Amino acid sequence: MTAALVIVVSVYLLALLFFRDSTITLKFNREELKNIPLRVGRGFLWGSATSAHQVEGGCTNNNWFLFESAVDAQGKPRIVNGQKAGGGADHWNRYRSDIRLMKAISLNAYRFSVEWSKIEPREGVFDDDALNHYADVVHALRLEGIEPMITLHHFTNPIWFEQQGAFLQENAAETFGRFVRRVVERLGDSVSLWMTINEPTVYALNGYLFAEFPPAERSPQKAVRVLRNLLRAHTEAYRIIKEIHPQSQAGLGINFFVFDPPSRLNLLDVVSARLITRGTNESLLRYLKEGIFEFGVPGVARESYRSGLREAFDFVGLNYYTRFRARINPFAERWANPVKNYPPDCSTDMGWEIYPEGLYRAAKVIASYTAKPIYITENGIADERDTRRAPFIEDHLLVMNKAISEGVNIRGYFYWSLLDNFEWAFGYTKRFGLYCVDFGSQERTLYKGSAVYPAMIKKFDR
Repeated sequence: MTAALVIVVSVYLLALLFFRDSTITLKFNREELKNIPLRVGRGFLWGSATSAHQVEGGCTNNNWFLFESAVDAQGKPRIVNGQKAGGGADHWNRYRSDIRLMKAISLNAYRFSVEWSKIEPREGVFDDDALNHYADVVHALRLEGIEPMITLHHFTNPIWFEQQGAFLQENAAETFGRFVRRVVERLGDSVSLWMTINEPTVYALNGYLFAEFPPAERSPQKAVRVLRNLLRAHTEAYRIIKEIHPQSQAGLGINFFVFDPPSRLNLLDVVSARLITRGTNESLLRYLKEGIFEFGVPGVARESYRSGLREAFDFVGLNYYTRFRARINPFAERWANPVKNYPPDCSTDMGWEIYPEGLYRAAKVIASYTAKPIYITENGIADERDTRRAPFIEDHLLVMNKAISEGVNIRGYFYWSLLDNFEWAFGYTKRFGLYCVDFGSQERTLYKGSAVYPAMIKKFDR
């Protein structure tokens, strides 16, 4: 072997070592997890989550309502089977009985979103009836001893805001802040937990890079600009919430991408996974911690922003579903090509790998940035046949318990979702609910697999 080749190989191996993630090979033994005492802190929140557009019905004044009637360049509907959210699960009218369903399975918390387009149907015009409705929901929850967590933005924009450019606008944070102020002024006396923005990375990437959300564009630069402005909107919302109700707790909902390289010996795979992790997860955590957002891929996209406000959060909302492996080429039309090297029986109806260890890995990364509380604000499975729901819930709760036993400050777990719902571009084809919904009769039936959730709550609380 020549000296030059030795140098090249050495540099290659050193680079692999430098970028490696030692948690990639993490695999827990289920029986060993069961031997860890089940303990959570006093006041731990056991909940479920929904979003307005997916369950309420009657959301006819937002960007998704328009998107559901749109077609792509080939004339195909944007939503699977051309479905529309329509009446949803009629949660707007059935929230009282749905709250009783929460109570029936021992839940003491509920995360839900308020629909901006119903509250501010026209720019600067607020609907008191809509605000009163959400006040009634909060009151009904309180009567049952269920803690509300309100999400202020969960993927939907009023049509008027969307037509102005939504979060591409430089004044988007201020426009969103006006809405936030009105909501917090009306509901804040009865709400202690606020999620400002749900999954800003998902909103930005799916809307402006993958074209799976409105406005279905494919511009890396726009995607990063939108992500920057969503983080600015978070800071503005946080500032307003703390101004009006200083004792309230507010946080950002992060969809944590556990992104692993398809091959641990392929340097391009390893570096790509590291850069994506930094761009999708760590850039948000750094922004929360330091008020600094920086994202740059040479020749693709670049953005930076300094808010001037450090620690603009009281908790981190952790949304976790799966891990991803993909080969990356940012200069190709399809820049990410998924690599699935797991058996079909280890995946959900979404085609996602069932990988509980990822929840532990995500929680540990967040804990390395902050000791502030973590709420697992989404974790769930699409499982229409209901054959994997029970082990999915149990395994993820066991993994959560391991993280807690090691000192990670997890304060709550919210299963996604309370009800089968309109799963965005997948329409009604994916069943995430604890309760199965017959969308014809609106009858709710607890999935057999969901029974493990209250059973586990009882084991934790004994």
